[in-house]
Amino acid sequence: MTANGLPFRIVKLLGAGVISMLVCLATVVIGSSPAAAGPMRAEDLGSLVPVPPGVTASFAVYDREQQEFTVVRDPRARFRTASVVKLLIALDYLVQHDPMLDLEQATTDEQRMDILALRTMLRGSWDYAASVFWVRGGYSDIIDRMTTLIGLPDTSPPAPEQRGFWGYTATSAVDVAKTYHYILDVAPTKYRDFIIGNLHASTRCAEDGRDQSFGIPRVFARPWGAKQGWSGWGATVPDEQRCFEDRAGMGEFAGPVPAMKEEPNPPPDLVSPLLHTTGTIGPGERSIVVVFTTYPTHTTWPQATAAITRMCRSLSPFVPDGSPDLWQD
Repeated sequence: MTANGLPFRIVKLLGAGVISMLVCLATVVIGSSPAAAGPMRAEDLGSLVPVPPGVTASFAVYDREQQEFTVVRDPRARFRTASVVKLLIALDYLVQHDPMLDLEQATTDEQRMDILALRTMLRGSWDYAASVFWVRGGYSDIIDRMTTLIGLPDTSPPAPEQRGFWGYTATSAVDVAKTYHYILDVAPTKYRDFIIGNLHASTRCAEDGRDQSFGIPRVFARPWGAKQGWSGWGATVPDEQRCFEDRAGMGEFAGPVPAMKEEPNPPPDLVSPLLHTTGTIGPGERSIVVVFTTYPTHTTWPQATAAITRMCRSLSPFVPDGSPDLWQD
């Protein structure tokens, strides 16, 4: 497939080091011999990455240098985006307004507040800012514009009766990888630098009090930039899980907004707890990593963050220029 004419294909052959490691793994798991294993496709490699029982997972790792996916699992399976949609909200705002992104050069209080709100939305996953920009951008019109601009066949806006809940936008791991690809390789440089720069400044604590240092931030050494997503964990963070460091505490800048991430009492098909970890890894943002997961309703936040982090660590051999963070447990 292509994104605006640029190659976007699934890898058929991998480097010798990765193949050797996977051949050994395949021998243990399925009893095949190294001699019979042969070259393995990205989809085949993805089937060897362990997924915890009861967890639904989809992932894709894309090598920008080779323009190939190195490993995938159900890459076109559709999940609700939760806060990952903030990538599209931010990009749409930049495309529609082409704003001054240098805070010191902004000439009005509104410009300065928008820059600060976009920063905090990307760094600390500020839901209120996303709601403001969602309404300003025409709700689902944002998704319609971005799917047309980037070419995202698996991405669709919330149902009309749920248009105020931006977190119910649906997408796939491949479409999120294509979104990063567009931001990095197609969008104007100032848009790329603003979005990716703020993802590199991602805070450990999100604005809602959740610790968002699971998955990519927990597994890989710098440089990396991450946009996380979570949904279905309740509106209140238990005191023993609340994260306080690094919160910007910006409050509200536009008054009440008729939009939010998700319904307080969602319908059954939108209730499964989910965690997503997405981002870029390595010098020059060589690798794009997208991991989507949903969990049984009885799963706790610590259990889920540990599970997605283990899964992300299992993907590290397939992440070009991605060095494991040896200081993390």
